[in-house]
Amino acid sequence: MNVENFLQLPITKDFTVVAGYNGLHKAVQNVEILDFEFSPDIHHVRDTIFTPNSVVLSSLLFAKQKPEYLLNAVKNLIELGASALAYKPVIFKNLPEEVLTYAEEQNFPILRFGGDEFFEKIILETMAYAKTQDYSFFLETILRRLMEEDVAQEQIKSILQQLNRPFEKYVFVANLRAKDSIHPNWMQTFLSLEPLVKSGLISSYKQSLFIIMTHTSQQFQFEKVLHEWLALYAISTDSITFGYSGCYEIQTGCPVALREAFFASIFAEIDMLPSCHYKNLASDRLLIELHRKEPIFAMDYVNSFLAPLLEDKADQDLKETAITYIMKKGNIKEVAVAHFCHPNTIRYRMAKIRQLVAPLDNDYVFYERLAAAVKLYLLHSKLNVE
Repeated sequence: MNVENFLQLPITKDFTVVAGYNGLHKAVQNVEILDFEFSPDIHHVRDTIFTPNSVVLSSLLFAKQKPEYLLNAVKNLIELGASALAYKPVIFKNLPEEVLTYAEEQNFPILRFGGDEFFEKIILETMAYAKTQDYSFFLETILRRLMEEDVAQEQIKSILQQLNRPFEKYVFVANLRAKDSIHPNWMQTFLSLEPLVKSGLISSYKQSLFIIMTHTSQQFQFEKVLHEWLALYAISTDSITFGYSGCYEIQTGCPVALREAFFASIFAEIDMLPSCHYKNLASDRLLIELHRKEPIFAMDYVNSFLAPLLEDKADQDLKETAITYIMKKGNIKEVAVAHFCHPNTIRYRMAKIRQLVAPLDNDYVFYERLAAAVKLYLLHSKLNVE
């Protein structure tokens, strides 16, 4: 948790940053209250007043008659490693300019309360958020291991036991991705529902989100139930791309289900579809496994075949046309619409692309090779930004 996260809590949403914007990245591990600690009349052991990485809350009562105490207090907080000072504007609505200037120079955030927020409630909400974040990190660490390691069957059982959830026999997984226009904090809406999933879980993974449900029956209508559940909680999915796994026994097939949903959502995004089932990917599944198990070999093929289109001085229109051509499955008219140009322009570009990358191939071989290279390129690009 950092100061910026602290400002996103429901109770602090009306706080204002009055100085130290460049310090909002500072870690927050605690929230403490400052009363009279920096009054010259009180003698404390200064290095034990506040713990480092704390947001310090204060009404600034200690400086009620002596505004000059404020600058010294800020200097001391910085020396003690505090992450920020948040003050309630009851004594001072605005702080002296010298205090704000010094805090700005030191990249030390000073925050002003938005209203009559209670110190104790701020502390409780902050600690609750930190606890939730710790649990979320734990879940993502577990999923990362299942996704990325070759986990033996006995290890799968052990890992699932660590989650301490009442899982049923069969597992169903959806992986969700957000379109570019959606709010950057879109995951929080879904993650807030995680405690309500009794025989499954919800967790972030890189730039995506896993929704995992288990059931006693292989015939469980996971997709239907999932969308009904999201509708019940009024969660819009208009800007979300879904990838779905097959059904597996959780004790043996959980890692496979996770990977299937994850790569299905990537290909749904590549193909600009609202959803994709892994079982419907056909030969694209071979490309996924090739890239997953032999990424260097896969990218060597991409870079050698598409080299004329990927060079720094290459015509970007040619590269984008090649990508769209594969995404539109070779439909010249649809490619032309996507690029706002005449079909003959696309035909000209495709002839030029063919001359650059595979001048001796026939139509079928050229399309097959171009499709494999483009899809591996896009898959690599998606995974590379995760």
